[in-house]
Amino acid sequence: MSDCPKAMNGTLKVQQLQRTLYLKSKQCKEVRFYSIYDKIYLKDVLWEAWRQVKANQGSAGIDGKSISDIIDQGEAKIINKLQQQLRAKLYKFTSSRLVEIPKAKGGTRPLEVMTVEDLIVLTAMKIVIEPIFEADFHECSYGYRPKRGAKQASLVIREDLYQQAWGVVEIDFQSYFISIPHEKLLKLISKRIADGSMLKLIKQTLTTSIVKQGKITCKKVGVPQGSPISPLYSNIYLNVIDQVWHSRGYPEKLSATLHRYCDDAILVCRKSASLALEKFTELVRRLSLIINHQKTRITKLKEGFNFIGFYFVKRKSPTSGRNSIYVFPTKQSQ
Repeated sequence: MSDCPKAMNGTLKVQQLQRTLYLKSKQCKEVRFYSIYDKIYLKDVLWEAWRQVKANQGSAGIDGKSISDIIDQGEAKIINKLQQQLRAKLYKFTSSRLVEIPKAKGGTRPLEVMTVEDLIVLTAMKIVIEPIFEADFHECSYGYRPKRGAKQASLVIREDLYQQAWGVVEIDFQSYFISIPHEKLLKLISKRIADGSMLKLIKQTLTTSIVKQGKITCKKVGVPQGSPISPLYSNIYLNVIDQVWHSRGYPEKLSATLHRYCDDAILVCRKSASLALEKFTELVRRLSLIINHQKTRITKLKEGFNFIGFYFVKRKSPTSGRNSIYVFPTKQSQ
């Protein structure tokens, strides 16, 4: 599918659709999209979603069907089936299989393994609604966004550290993904999306049950970790902090600039780091989230700090003797 001219034309049509949605959203901050659900079951969108899911080579969900099984069953057959179910508004997400993934620094994190069909639909939803919200996101956010990433963030942060910064506040959210309140997230989403069918499907993605060791649990809070659309939900929710931080003029008033990569954030400080952290914590409370104060700390540049896979430190240059900002990949990222 991905190598044929038809697939390439389909991908181009999807890109054109995304650009149209982005420009409409960008041109007017108040516009709401009343007819968006029908876009997710367009053949080109579903084929592009399948291409992305297939490229990720994920594990089988609770139904036991793998990527290979879907290919053997017939890719066009699955796409047609999903299109019919979505058009008739009969699609229901299947329970996710919960597994615990070991963390590099110890402990585990929960990961929801979804069925391939669910992944296709979730990816199709992301393809359609991401451009709408991308138009609202602030420049200080880099994680899980088109044409933005950790390397770009590291270059911007390095330049920012040269602007008379003495230290940073390293911020850690406590269990962020599993703490996002559904009601508040849906309220933020509904500021842009007014299509009832789409909102109903979005709500379903948040409340789909999970199965662990044979026990079924229904979620009342948090977004599913492992879902292709969850990083977008995360950015929609934390974009409130990004926007308020800048609308209140905190970068100038507090001399503290914000850089965020999904739920990882730092404040680059030139004055009081304690005051900057206090104001940031106030914004976090408004979102019913919690700062993990055991892992949140104020660090001087000469001590160095890790962020998004890079180690930043202020040292004297061996050649010029002047203080310089050095950026290295962390041992873990290497």
